[in-house]
Amino acid sequence: MSTRDKKLLIILAGVAILALTYFLIFIPQSNKRDSLKSENMNLKSQYNQLSALAAKADDYTKKTKDMSDAMQQVYDNFPSYLQIENGIMDAVAIEKSTNTNITELTVGSPTAIDVNNPTGEAGTDSSSGSSSDSSTTDSSNADSSQSSQTADGNSSQSQTGDGSAADVSTSSSSAKSTVTGYQLYDVSTVMAFKTEYHGLKAMLGEVIGSSQKKTISTLNVSFDDSTGKLTGEMLVDSYFLYGLDKPYEAPYIPAVPHGTNNLFGTTN
Repeated sequence: MSTRDKKLLIILAGVAILALTYFLIFIPQSNKRDSLKSENMNLKSQYNQLSALAAKADDYTKKTKDMSDAMQQVYDNFPSYLQIENGIMDAVAIEKSTNTNITELTVGSPTAIDVNNPTGEAGTDSSSGSSSDSSTTDSSNADSSQSSQTADGNSSQSQTGDGSAADVSTSSSSAKSTVTGYQLYDVSTVMAFKTEYHGLKAMLGEVIGSSQKKTISTLNVSFDDSTGKLTGEMLVDSYFLYGLDKPYEAPYIPAVPHGTNNLFGTTN
């Protein structure tokens, strides 16, 4: 092998070493450097954001507490459960405080409301026509448990479930709020009544001003020429949140006397 060939081999070996160094060492190190630079920029951006948040930590903590307190006040306005007797005693309270005669009362069973899909809420179908001497309202839950009370004092019940909280808890979990985890229920009450103008205003104020969550869905009123009074029918929706960390508050029901101890009137 000539001297010239040896020089060419040395030159080729040097070029090969340089090429290997470039591709095996320099390029990987350059890529790693660019990756570390990009990661360092991201970390610096996160650090600046966290530093800004840390500077306002006390303000955020206060706002979070204020919002939690406000939400708790909303929850406090909802009962944790409602039963048929709640609707009955609400009607009794309205009757006593507004000089209104409730001639018929129908209390439906709880109906779950899907709060995750407000546009598809299951509501009650009701129709309101022109004023007439009589009006009717169809209950939204014909198959649910109901309690009806008429003007003569007789009452009747038709119930498919036991009305317990266990029945409520078996409702579809899809209706439960994905944020709070609570389940919103609606209890519809249909009241047929006779009253005067001021009694009607007082009755509406009693429902709207209730400390609990209630709405008047439909109201049909007509003037009775024979008595000079107003007759009508009102659909009231009462709401409760199932799952709240508070016990069910049963309504106060006064004692009802039954029978007599002096059957023949022979004793004083």
